[in-house]
Amino acid sequence: MLAVFDRTFPVSHSFLERREHTEGRQHLKLLLGCSETLIAELDGSVIGFITVDDEGYISALYVGRTRIGAGSALLQATEGRHRHLWLHVFQENSLAIEFYKARGFAVVDEDMQIDSLGRRHRRYAMERANGSIVYR
Repeated sequence: MLAVFDRTFPVSHSFLERREHTEGRQHLKLLLGCSETLIAELDGSVIGFITVDDEGYISALYVGRTRIGAGSALLQATEGRHRHLWLHVFQENSLAIEFYKARGFAVVDEDMQIDSLGRRHRRYAMERANGSIVYR
């Protein structure tokens, strides 16, 4: 899973400094020990994973090979376990935003995150409820 993260994070977060990649990797190691993690495999190799906490917060969804449905399959597998799913995504990560919107997620809030160089990045909170309306 860390190898998938190492290959995909710099591409999906190219607007961030290398330091954020290192910090994100350390954070992921912690998450893997305390969150539900599902993996997608192809020919015995991990090609993607998703981590979700007890509240339905998706803290990580990374897929190394796109266009084969692994991301959709991982997301779908979590839907049966959680009534409400939500996450944060940077505005600059347009592919992720498109992916989630195509699967019924909507932007419900936004904030700003400051990177290690002091640059501000808009971040969206997105959520989806399985068959119910969620109020915040």
